[in-house]
Amino acid sequence: MSVNLELEKKIVDLINAFKNNSYLHVIDEGTKLFSQNNTIPVFANLVGASYASINDHVNAINFYKKALEIDTNNFEILNNLGKSQIELLLYSDALNTFNKSLDINPNNYDTYFNLGIIFFEKENYEDALDYYLKAIELNNKFDKLFYNVGILKTKVGRNKEAINYFEKTLEINNLNTKALNNLSNIYISENKYDVAKHYLEKAIKIDPKHAKAYNNLGTIYLQKKEYQTALDNFTIAFKLDKNLIISGVQKHFLKRLFCDWSENDELKLILEKSIIDDNVVSPWFCLAIDDNSKNHYLRACNFSKKFKTVRTNNNIYQNKKIKIGYFAADFHEHPGMINMSGIFQNHNKDEFEIIGFYYGEIRKDKTHERIKKFFDKFFYVNDLDDSEIYQLSIENKIDIAIYRAGLTVNARSSIFSQKVAPIQINYLGYQGTTGQDGVDYIIGDSYVIPKNQKSYYTEKIITLPGCYFPRDNQRKISETKFNRKDFNIPENAFVFCNFNNSYKVTYEEFEIWMNILQKVKNSILLLLETNDPMKENIYKEAEKLKISKDRIIFAKRIRYEDHLSRHSLANLFLDTFNYNAHTTAVDALWTGLPILTKSGNSFSSRVCGSLLKYFELNELITFNNEDYLNKAVELANNLNKINEIKNKILNCKKTDKYFDTKNYTKNLEKIYKTIHKNRIIENKFEDLHL
Repeated sequence: MSVNLELEKKIVDLINAFKNNSYLHVIDEGTKLFSQNNTIPVFANLVGASYASINDHVNAINFYKKALEIDTNNFEILNNLGKSQIELLLYSDALNTFNKSLDINPNNYDTYFNLGIIFFEKENYEDALDYYLKAIELNNKFDKLFYNVGILKTKVGRNKEAINYFEKTLEINNLNTKALNNLSNIYISENKYDVAKHYLEKAIKIDPKHAKAYNNLGTIYLQKKEYQTALDNFTIAFKLDKNLIISGVQKHFLKRLFCDWSENDELKLILEKSIIDDNVVSPWFCLAIDDNSKNHYLRACNFSKKFKTVRTNNNIYQNKKIKIGYFAADFHEHPGMINMSGIFQNHNKDEFEIIGFYYGEIRKDKTHERIKKFFDKFFYVNDLDDSEIYQLSIENKIDIAIYRAGLTVNARSSIFSQKVAPIQINYLGYQGTTGQDGVDYIIGDSYVIPKNQKSYYTEKIITLPGCYFPRDNQRKISETKFNRKDFNIPENAFVFCNFNNSYKVTYEEFEIWMNILQKVKNSILLLLETNDPMKENIYKEAEKLKISKDRIIFAKRIRYEDHLSRHSLANLFLDTFNYNAHTTAVDALWTGLPILTKSGNSFSSRVCGSLLKYFELNELITFNNEDYLNKAVELANNLNKINEIKNKILNCKKTDKYFDTKNYTKNLEKIYKTIHKNRIIENKFEDLHL
């Protein structure tokens, strides 16, 4: 009897040690006690639980199995075993374990909860939901249950239902910061920033070191264009958690927006980590920083794991016309719509029905009202969740969905996890692969996606003839005539310019630009002023490179038509490298302004080269820094050549070839008809070269 009492005391002592997180002590003492008393399962179970608590699930499983050899019908030990099997991704083993547990005790909520986890991880969301709901029937006071259902609902695009479950989570446990953060994720995706901010501030009050909450606050302020506050929050997030690489990337994106090129060693390390499987980073933020197609591909694939297709859609609609759904966040005054408006206008309405799905921040400006008129139907879907947008698309029998935003900042990429149409196309908004298994095609050309780069795309590749980038011929140039004195530009100076957004400018090209100014004595550089810090940093860096600040002039943002007119003040546009001029390149060509580019490795670094090649201006394409610098200096010293190129560009406007929106749209429609026939009628799915 005394021995039994002694063992009982040792069991109590071990349990207390376990509760006090003294896991190594429990492992050491428990192992000894079990070797001496191998008919008592509690020792083995406690040792197993302690190993599990320090994430050594291999040893945990070993001891759980030893405990079960003694007590085969102990559902608690079975549940512990199943949990460790889940941690090691041994889902089949875990499923068998929990089914045994259910046979012993069919009314244990924890068993159903863990079965739900297994089926969730196996992406069998229907069964997962069934198990979670059964667990809730047995225990409606377990906050993690409601939280997991909320996560599941977001996965299947039912955000409104997810909100209810996250709110229920908080009713049970108002300190659940994960629920608060996920609520913010939903409201951020719906552009409801004030609501999202409310939840994030609650999370930070509970946990001042909640890195993900600071990251989401940064995202909100970035969207609201409060860039310094956004940078402050991303910096805090990354300082709190060096493994939160997305915060580090966004921190350096904003530093690039400010033309602050410091902390380069930190950025290099972040970029190296951003391609690792476990680090989910928005690829768009890296386009201007890293000219590497393979890295863009790896980031996209990592990022898009959360956008795995949750529905199939093999519908074959008997539509009289092919129905094209254009899904975008920017059906308003935006560079993307400048390029696409002519396509909407010129669609052949005898063969195509075009339907707009507007999910961004609604702006009913002049551009919006003009564009809207070109659609057969137009839906405002910002307040709909993904599943509702899917249903709307199905009701309207969309044959082909155009994914305009790609993986950009405002994209609701999860919409395309719903497979809103049997064919989904990545087009124009994001320059690279989406990595999403539900996105079938990407539209490019042979220059932006050369043959040796095709392996870096998960989509089938549609190759348009010439240049893939649309060149709308409805751009209006203001009749306002600007003088150089309006912008304090010396009358006789040679004017280099760059009108790209400042985040595209790296130190690499900036140093070359300053070198060009050194070599071309009577020259200045005209830049688009995007923010105040950018201006000061540019002046500071120029001074370091022995260039006086009066040789760099900033042009403030003005009305688009006036901005086009302002191009006449410049002589040569100097392109950025990693992320070329896109719309700004077409703007330059439309106004007759020559643009010098350097083509790189990735899609985004080759767009301007594609345009120039199409315009038969190959002499303005370079492939290394030395040639870029020398060509700029050569052209600056040969005004006759500059004028010759300018006249050549202006003559392009007089032909039907270069700015022919109608013909471009016809080619696009040929693509639509071909892939519709191939995929839906003939069940073929392959690259397409027009």
